[in-house]
Amino acid sequence: MPKGVFIALSNPVSDQVEDDFNQWYDDVHVKEVLAIPGVKSCRRFKLAPQQLMPGDDGAGRRYLALYEVDVEDWQSFADAQQQAFADGKITVNPELLQLDPMVMTMCWEEISEPS
Repeated sequence: MPKGVFIALSNPVSDQVEDDFNQWYDDVHVKEVLAIPGVKSCRRFKLAPQQLMPGDDGAGRRYLALYEVDVEDWQSFADAQQQAFADGKITVNPELLQLDPMVMTMCWEEISEPS
């Protein structure tokens, strides 16, 4: 069972490259992140057109990647991700991936078993 989840909220740079963005994300970026020790799976989602509360807008991002992770040490996990970026093992395509605002990432630690 994963110890938690790592999420990334992002956008394509424009609607005109949305299909290319999704293809790159699924075929390249997800595979690169899955190569990091502890990352077990990835599922991607697009923000639904209707939300439960007015103003909920995914912090301005339309896409969410949800990675299940099984790690003992969150700092080591963060260090491994940063090193993978530095080594070019995780790539970013600025022609497709919006970098302003920057991709929002967060790690969430599991506190209960699935219901």
